[in-house]
Amino acid sequence: MKDIYVVDYLVYDCLGKDVATNYIQMPQTPGAETVYRYDPTEFPQVKCSKAFQASYLDNSYTTYKLTMDIVDSFAEKYGAVLPTDSAVLFGSFAIGSEGAKQEFNEAFDKQLSRYSPTKLFSVNYDLLSSAVAGKLKLEGINTGLNGSCSTSMFNLQFASMLIQTGQAPAVIVGAAEMPVLARMQYYWQCTSAISHQDGGYCKPFDNTRDGFIQGEGASLWFLCDEETLLKHNLTPKAKIRSIASGAKIASMTAHDKTGENQIRIINNALRSAGMVPDDIGFFNAHATSTLVGDDIEFDVFQRVFHDCDIPIVSFKGYVGHTMSACGLIESAYGIEAARTKKLHPNYNLTDPLSSDTRLIVQPTTLDNNIFMKTSFGFGGRTSVGIFEAL
Repeated sequence: MKDIYVVDYLVYDCLGKDVATNYIQMPQTPGAETVYRYDPTEFPQVKCSKAFQASYLDNSYTTYKLTMDIVDSFAEKYGAVLPTDSAVLFGSFAIGSEGAKQEFNEAFDKQLSRYSPTKLFSVNYDLLSSAVAGKLKLEGINTGLNGSCSTSMFNLQFASMLIQTGQAPAVIVGAAEMPVLARMQYYWQCTSAISHQDGGYCKPFDNTRDGFIQGEGASLWFLCDEETLLKHNLTPKAKIRSIASGAKIASMTAHDKTGENQIRIINNALRSAGMVPDDIGFFNAHATSTLVGDDIEFDVFQRVFHDCDIPIVSFKGYVGHTMSACGLIESAYGIEAARTKKLHPNYNLTDPLSSDTRLIVQPTTLDNNIFMKTSFGFGGRTSVGIFEAL
């Protein structure tokens, strides 16, 4: 099987547009702020009034526009070296544009014979991968797996399989979300998954947590095989050592409380990488700040790494829950942590759910460049990746 190299990754989120700078300055994040994508006073039924918003994007932005922006930046760096038969795997979960949907409904109500297909397709997540491939002039397979908040990790696994089996020399894989709309806040409120204490706050692994806070963001990764790496003299940032996925449906939002399925998938990832728990430098958790989810994931962590002195951290306290993009965004920050040998602590963790000191509350120096990233998504979907920073 071919090795999978991570040449580079771009991240756009509430912290900014440069992933290295974002990571260095992460501790200075103000946390969730009052929404300005809409007027909270117009929606008294929406209890969560905060979000992690990208201040450099105006309110006319959509997920489609965010996707095209990050692709433009990627094309400037790597457009000239991409093999024509590169694959594109791109997804979104909470995609939507109120303006376009309203225009479409108005066209229908006015009995117009036609509505702009370009506008219509721009709010269809299934066609985002085609839009990306078209912009980059690529002719390999383009598609996207939709696995709710495990979407980007599922696509990363598919990308890895394409390279390992020689079906694509390179893959562009990513996800984008601009979910901060009143209707999306209300959507998550109906599932009891979003925070609304004091307007909402995000405190993974804290006893006072009551749900996640939505975050805006996108990430785009460039993966390739060794032949492509050498041909274009590319210097990779990391290797994907393994990635494993599965699901056991306990409910549409909560994971299997026994943790047995999640542990099985973690062990599959370790076995595929030829590793044991002691080989992992830190645990990059999915932990969203929900009442049930964080407890389950921490229990799984303690059972797998019961005698390993490794830190566990969730980055969602810094950037919010970026839905489909969270796996790639947080994996990119994990690689940055391993490359800089500095792991930021869990944000605003004041009352930890456990006395286990591995739930770090202070910056931690790393001496191991390998880490595990988990994605415990809705519908019991689990994806586990092991990365080696180079």
